[in-house]
Amino acid sequence: PETHTPRSVRRARRRLPLMTRVATVIITPTEAVRREVCERLSVPAAKVFAVPEAARAVFRPVPRSELAGVLARHGVSGDFVLAVGTVEPRKNLLALLRVFESLAAEGRARHLRLVVAGSREGWLNRDFYTAVEESPVKERVVFTGYVSDDVLSALYSSCRAFVYPSLYEGFGLPVLEAMACGAPVVCGDTPALAETAGGAALLVAPRDTGRLARALLEIIDDEGAARRLSEAGRRRAAEFSWAHTARMTLEVYAEAMRRARVS
Repeated sequence: PETHTPRSVRRARRRLPLMTRVATVIITPTEAVRREVCERLSVPAAKVFAVPEAARAVFRPVPRSELAGVLARHGVSGDFVLAVGTVEPRKNLLALLRVFESLAAEGRARHLRLVVAGSREGWLNRDFYTAVEESPVKERVVFTGYVSDDVLSALYSSCRAFVYPSLYEGFGLPVLEAMACGAPVVCGDTPALAETAGGAALLVAPRDTGRLARALLEIIDDEGAARRLSEAGRRRAAEFSWAHTARMTLEVYAEAMRRARVS
């Protein structure tokens, strides 16, 4: 609901129609968002260019010998499932908690922890924190808070699965970061995430907790499946680079200058 949206976001939404009208060109991170801009804001397709992002070079598999100390300093030990992002409704972490609880109740995940890395200072997160406090798996949920890229690389490199059930993303950079580090990925099947994952992740409807649970079990119970996803993810992440992003962005700027001269 509009009243539950941060004020800064509401202001930006009100300005969008004007901004898109006066802009010479518009850059989006995915074709999915490009289509959305064209359809929802009635922007001509020729005005909008999709320029993908990329995982930075720091995101790479971290050697096992370097992992234990980093993880211990952040309260992480044993096998774990990883979620990354600011704690807010869009990240859909409550659904992930319910899935984790159901697997634990069935005895399918009693050896696992759920690690949530990212800022705890999101918005409308009281329900989630209350659910964690009341959860039967409370002692197995670990919040690292915001962490550096080096620590995040270690988390990606050592998790049994990276789970990103976000309800909406413009690109989904954590998916590529996790893939670059070799983590098997489960993510929402929303258009931008599906585009970013490119067939190298298990895609699930983010509100379908049953399917999310089955996808997690597929990775946890089948080392071969986990290995294949890991390898596919690393190949997918290697298709993106910030150098390529910079070249594409420069081309769009050049096109904007050409159009400005013509007009």
